[in-house]
Amino acid sequence: MYISGYCPVCSHAPLAATIHLADKLILTFIFEDDNFDNDIIFSFKRYDEEISERNLFERVAEEIHFRRVSKVFISATTEERRNYCGEMLRKFALSPLELILTDVFQNQQEFVERVKSHVQLVEKLEKIEVDVEDKIGGAHSTVIGGRAGMKLLLRLASSPYVKKIVPGVIESAGISGGGVRIKLTRCDEKGNVRALLINGASVQQIYVITTAAGREQGEEVLKELKSVVNGD
Repeated sequence: MYISGYCPVCSHAPLAATIHLADKLILTFIFEDDNFDNDIIFSFKRYDEEISERNLFERVAEEIHFRRVSKVFISATTEERRNYCGEMLRKFALSPLELILTDVFQNQQEFVERVKSHVQLVEKLEKIEVDVEDKIGGAHSTVIGGRAGMKLLLRLASSPYVKKIVPGVIESAGISGGGVRIKLTRCDEKGNVRALLINGASVQQIYVITTAAGREQGEEVLKELKSVVNGD
């Protein structure tokens, strides 16, 4: 039987939480077990009042903090509602949170099922615990974008599912403008991820070697890395 909160003895805690915002806010805590009956679910009514909304998100933040959850997936019936939910949770969070704004879902149960499948698969992957600087290397030592470019690679390297980041060749895109940014493009058959580091008209191939064992796991790691890159 699952306990309602965090156990300091065995460190038992949910893998993640989901929030779906519509006329109601539904907060779900996801555990390792496939049985949805073991998930903890809160359903909150919403009232069109500023104080009520503040109290609602304060309560949600308290529940998340109480269960020692650091990763929260957020969806809603519209992008506006989803973004609003993310802003409010950032405002009232009681501990550091990784907030992942997902696609829009009209159906709350489908949203939770998708997230549950993702976090359970990722939880089984090997985690690499080394200094992020030690994960970056290869034949090409130059990284475009200077400090800004290296900062983006270090952010990627902070994921425990990344073994190594290998900067590749630098090419010209023929189109200038824009700041330094990174674009995750695809996952290969081995579960590794290809990315592009972009700085104005220069583009550098980036190879991200992950702990995934194949394409299926790699696709889930790709989702994780996109949330890392797009995070605050």
